Amino acid sequence: MSCYVEHQIFQELQDSEVLPAPSGVRLKIMQMCQQEDIALADLVAQVQGDPILAGRLIQIANIPNINKGRMVAAVNIDLLLMVGLHAVRQMALAISLTESARRGDCQEFDYQRFWSRSTAMACAGQALGELLQVAPPAEMFTVALLADIGRLGLASARPRRYGELLRSGVQGAALRAQEKDLFGFHHLELAAAMMQDWLFPRLFCEAVLHHGAPEQSGLDEADRQQRLIRVLELAACVADLCVASEAERTALLPRLLRLGGPVELPIATLAAICSHVSQDWSQWGALLKVPARVLPELGTELVAALQQPG
Repeated sequence: MSCYVEHQIFQELQDSEVLPAPSGVRLKIMQMCQQEDIALADLVAQVQGDPILAGRLIQIANIPNINKGRMVAAVNIDLLLMVGLHAVRQMALAISLTESARRGDCQEFDYQRFWSRSTAMACAGQALGELLQVAPPAEMFTVALLADIGRLGLASARPRRYGELLRSGVQGAALRAQEKDLFGFHHLELAAAMMQDWLFPRLFCEAVLHHGAPEQSGLDEADRQQRLIRVLELAACVADLCVASEAERTALLPRLLRLGGPVELPIATLAAICSHVSQDWSQWGALLKVPARVLPELGTELVAALQQPG
């Protein structure tokens, strides 16, 4: 039962089968990961047959603080146990949604841009998770990828009315408020409800719910939950930088600097994170066939933004 969207409303959305959902081989992988008597050799064979999922898992398994210095070149039982079956399940879900929900009936919703930004946020979530160790990188990748899935859910479930709302150009907190007025819930509540239904831990559902307005979570900044919320907020800003035009990117830099404060990231580290993320995003975008590019180095621009008055 969802604790983020009123139960009857969420049940109706599920029963009408309008919400994004996994399918095919990746759904089978998800189901296998939940079996108590799972045959790991069979799961390995399924994952090996999915080059996109396998490639991402190998990349994550080669993160130094995960592999303890042992390079991994192929999917095997050791890799799955190293990354964790729950993380494999989550990633299979996320990639399935990324490839299946590329178009829909909401003409005002930019599906390509949505997935472009979502994949950038996933890369940022993984990089920040690795650096700050707030949660395992594989799970940070998936949670960040799905953090705005509620927007896709609304575009799928309520295409006409959501399209009218998007046409007004409202964004941020004002968008969430108008979504709440129209539908009884906003897109972050729907995202958290969908993730809860997909069996994500409450820690991650709460992070998604609050990352649009961390100061309203009611949590202490030292709390692990709040730190995770702040990391998702920063990952979202990095994603915005990735998809922004040059003029928009310049305007976003002061916000990036400000959001680096709560997680104690200096300018040089922020610049390095953005560079790493854009490289990863470019490669990942090519695999998933979503728009992506490599950003210019931001170090000099960040220093200039820091020196701006106000």
